Amino acid sequence: MRRTVAATTLSTAVASASAATDNSKLLGGTLLDRGASARFLTQTTFGPTRAEIDRVALIGRDLWLLEQLGKTATLHLPRYQALLAQSASATDARYAAWWEIALTAPDQLRQRVAFALSEIFVVSDADTALNDRPMQLTAYYDLLVRNAFGNFRTLLEQIALSPAMGLFLSHLGNDKPDPVSGRRPDENFAREAMQLFSIGLWQLNRDGSPILDAKGEQIPTYDLAVIENYARIYTGWTWAHRTSWGRGSNQADETEAPMKAFPDHHDSDSKVLIDGSVLPAGQTPEQDLKAALDSLFKHANVPPFIARQLIIKLITSNPSPAFIERIARVFENNGLGVRGDLGAVVTAIFLDPEARLGFLSDQTVYGKLKEPLLRLSQLLRAFEARSRSGVYGVGRTQAAYAQAPLGANSVFNFFSPQFQQPGPIKNAGYYSPEFQLQTETQGVLIVDNLGKRIALTTATAGDNDPVLDLGSLVAEAADSAALLDDLNVLMLGGSMSASLRDIASRAIALMPDAGDEASRMKRAQIAVTVIAVSPEYAVQR
Repeated sequence: MRRTVAATTLSTAVASASAATDNSKLLGGTLLDRGASARFLTQTTFGPTRAEIDRVALIGRDLWLLEQLGKTATLHLPRYQALLAQSASATDARYAAWWEIALTAPDQLRQRVAFALSEIFVVSDADTALNDRPMQLTAYYDLLVRNAFGNFRTLLEQIALSPAMGLFLSHLGNDKPDPVSGRRPDENFAREAMQLFSIGLWQLNRDGSPILDAKGEQIPTYDLAVIENYARIYTGWTWAHRTSWGRGSNQADETEAPMKAFPDHHDSDSKVLIDGSVLPAGQTPEQDLKAALDSLFKHANVPPFIARQLIIKLITSNPSPAFIERIARVFENNGLGVRGDLGAVVTAIFLDPEARLGFLSDQTVYGKLKEPLLRLSQLLRAFEARSRSGVYGVGRTQAAYAQAPLGANSVFNFFSPQFQQPGPIKNAGYYSPEFQLQTETQGVLIVDNLGKRIALTTATAGDNDPVLDLGSLVAEAADSAALLDDLNVLMLGGSMSASLRDIASRAIALMPDAGDEASRMKRAQIAVTVIAVSPEYAVQR
């Protein structure tokens, strides 16, 4: 079934893309050069590798996507547990498992989409409820990995019942109202499930533009009464291993199991849904939950809201309304009458003409600042970084990169999709989400850390420190032109400007070639460093 859906979506996407441009060969992927392949992989993976560039150039984007959709999910929890058994600390094991899979897993598309989902459906170890629960965080991330190509409705329910999300947004243990004590259901998850996870704050057209009332003002999607009703729906759920509401082990560091309902603690009175329909009194917690999530899933806002969220995290910060609408239509119907097929949605995103050729038609606005974590992952993947021990001890990257897996400061992620960098970007009405992290201080820290990682060698690295393999560059470092040609494809997708090439050439020339490995290693390292710290490498186009 999955391959049938994927094949249908691919056919539709390629046909749509071909109709939108005269150069259909650039879209179908039959005659890709290595630079175009690398650019595609910058969008779809944690970074291009030489082998994967050659693979895409050989079989094309569409078949590569089909292959990726069919790959088995690489899960983090087994690797986390194995690392823990090797005496790694629990937190170090979580990070090491994440980095190993991000850098080496064959299901790169799934892993990249899961990372995007983790920045929409946020939980974080920055919160006191989760900062000492690395196993639950790992299990939550695997939930996103498993559902990256699944149905949005299934994802929404699994997130709602995840104990990690229940702790983070405080609906785990959410008890029914008590008029005597004045207890009211917690509204946190009820609010964020709408505002951030499904429909957003304002009613939208299919192209993501706001629907306006007769006065020309935006129309809210929900009000306080809706939040209160949904908060009552999400009562009566707690740890799966509880024998009663307040008794029994919660197995907080062991369980992946979804939360369990206790009907006596569920508000069983009638409730009004966002579409105005009424849930009758006396329903079970499961019945109320299903109806609530169905009402959100069917809401007209979900396709454009989720389409825009995924596009800006994967492709470009300022997608055109037409791009959003095309993806929203795929969300509504994958070609086989199915709503919410995320595999179809991400396939359509990556094959859309704006994703493939937008950089040619819009040299000013198209693209996005790379997330700091992706600048690092792309460097480590490009040169197949490995450690002596086999452990990927990249560590917690928050200080240097302002990001770490599942480490956002709040449910609003590391950065807002609505952020506008003050100055020309904001004045022109454009969005620049990742610039919210790009302070002057943070920029210096990122450049410094990238430089240190490039300079690291097997002689200076610790047992768990990943070291770049620059051997192939050393072999060609005597010829600076050949060296830069190689790096242009691998690190920049063939887009190196003449000015950057001149700067890199001059820097290489400062390192004389003595004909030995040591001098050529220095030439290779300086070339990689100049590119890695350049604005061109920091921007995805």
